[in-house]
Amino acid sequence: MAWVGRLGSEAVAAVGAVGILTWMSSSISLLNKVGSEVSVGQAIGAKNTMDARNFASHNITLSLIISLCWGGLLFMLAGPIIEVYKLDAHIAAEAVTYLRIVSTAFPFFFLSAAFTGIYNASGRSKVPFYISATGLILNIILDPLFIFGFNLGTKGAAYATWIAQAVVFCLFIYN
Repeated sequence: MAWVGRLGSEAVAAVGAVGILTWMSSSISLLNKVGSEVSVGQAIGAKNTMDARNFASHNITLSLIISLCWGGLLFMLAGPIIEVYKLDAHIAAEAVTYLRIVSTAFPFFFLSAAFTGIYNASGRSKVPFYISATGLILNIILDPLFIFGFNLGTKGAAYATWIAQAVVFCLFIYN
């Protein structure tokens, strides 16, 4: 928002309207993250590696399914959802575009949360911390580059978030 705010109040309104939906999405992804932590952690505590692997696999699968359904729902219904805010037409169009771009990154976001839960459950919480910090720093760098350098405005903020989330996911896969 610090960078988007420099674009003006209309850009802040567009991105802010989507903010509640991204926060809600984050909360939904945390449900599965906590499920990963509990189920995998209990299996590891019981020294049942096979159950831990199965729980981890199921949590990853559930994260993917939930993210595709939720992201797809927000993508398809972006227009009607944003209409609830009664924004001016050009601001609403900007919000819809922003929501559609960000919602396609939800699989990365949800799966990264599940991986974080699995790492936390196995006692390796430093790994997701460093990976998430890398994504945050990348987003901080990409935001002004895309928003102002490439002159993409709010779309640039969405693309920066998308790329940062994809990189976080790839780092989890690499690890």
